[in-house]
Amino acid sequence: MATETAEVTVLTEKALGKLLAERQGISATKSKKCRRQAVRWPFPGTVQLWLNDETDGERLLLATSLNLSVQGMAIRCDESLEPGTEVTLAVHEPEVSFQGRAVVRHCAQNDDDIYCIGLAFMFDK
Repeated sequence: MATETAEVTVLTEKALGKLLAERQGISATKSKKCRRQAVRWPFPGTVQLWLNDETDGERLLLATSLNLSVQGMAIRCDESLEPGTEVTLAVHEPEVSFQGRAVVRHCAQNDDDIYCIGLAFMFDK
């Protein structure tokens, strides 16, 4: 799958905060009105997920991002993922592609048999 991004970067809070600030003109800090650690903003884009599969090794899934924050994102996917599942991911936006890791926090099926999945980013220290 070809993308037309300017660069590929490691998924970090700082890099995500910069993208959100540039794109949305907002602060990506904690919201006082909700329980989330950071505000999530609509951010459609392509997401690649790599899952460890015990029978086939690594498996690739394609998803679409729904929203994004410096702490995590919601995606839409054709397959269900169990909460607690760790994934390697690449988030593709026109300005940049991020590569990193995340853990599935929740997964709910909608009426169209599509899954809405909440991911929390795992940042390397």
